[in-house]
Amino acid sequence: MFGTVIIDAYRENEKQQMADAIDDLCCPNDNYGWASAGIYCFWDYYTHEVLYIGLAGDLAERFMQHNGLLHVESGSKEKQINEYFKSHELLGYSIFVQSPLSQPLVHRNKNQYEKFAKQINAPVQDLLCEQGKNDIHRVEGILIEAYRGKHGDFPRWNRIGGDIEGQNRVLPNNYNIVNAFAHPEEYEANPIVSRCTIRELSENPSYEFCENYLHAVRMYMFMFGMDYTEAFEFTNKNDPFHSIEIFCYRSQNGRSLSDPSGKKGF
Repeated sequence: MFGTVIIDAYRENEKQQMADAIDDLCCPNDNYGWASAGIYCFWDYYTHEVLYIGLAGDLAERFMQHNGLLHVESGSKEKQINEYFKSHELLGYSIFVQSPLSQPLVHRNKNQYEKFAKQINAPVQDLLCEQGKNDIHRVEGILIEAYRGKHGDFPRWNRIGGDIEGQNRVLPNNYNIVNAFAHPEEYEANPIVSRCTIRELSENPSYEFCENYLHAVRMYMFMFGMDYTEAFEFTNKNDPFHSIEIFCYRSQNGRSLSDPSGKKGF
C-alpha cells in the first residue's frame, strides 16, 4: 500500500506547524488522506544528505517526539535536531506514506475503534489491518540497507539497521526511494514524489485529493511494475467515480496531473 513520497523543509519555529500538517494528512482517526503508519526521513536541506530513516505507527506523534513537542523518555532525535538548527535555518523532512486501508490500531484511535467494535459485536482486529505495521518494519529495513549498500554506512543519525527480513530483500533500485527523500529538485524525473509539500497538501484539499488519486497510480507502479503512464491509464480505466474528468485536468502551474512533472511546491 506504499506509493507516495511527500517532501517538506521547516524552520525551528515551524515545528508545530509541520506537526499539525502531518496530522492532518496522516491522522489515525479518519479514513481520508493516508495511514498514520509510515516511513519518515530527516535530511540536510543544504547538502541533501540523508540524516535519519525511521518508521512510525503515528507519523505526527513521532515527529512531535523528535522535535521536543511531545516528551518521550528515550529514542528521539531531539538532541540531534536542536544541534542541527544551531547552524542551519532549514531541516528537510520527508514521509513515505501508505493508503488509509493500511491504517493499524494505535493508541490515538484505540478507543474509537474499540467502541465501534462493541457496537457491532465484533473483535476490533476485524476493523483494522495490522499489515500496515508489518510493512513499515520491512520497508524501513529495506531502505536503511539500501542506503548502507550505496554509502558503506548507515545514515548519520541511524545507529543500527532495520528489520532483518527487509535487509534481506533489498533490490538495487530501492535506493531510488531513499534518493527521492532528499532531492526535491529531481521531482520531474520521479513520479513517486508528491507535486506539493506536506503543508501545501494540508492547506489545499483539491491538491490533497489529486495526490490521493495519484497514490493509487504509484501503488500499481510498485505492485505490478507498471510505468507511470500505464499505471495512470489503468487507474483511470478502473475508477468508478470518473475522478479524472472532475479533477485531473485541473492544472498545477499550467500542467495536468497526467504529467508527472507538474510540481508546485519547491
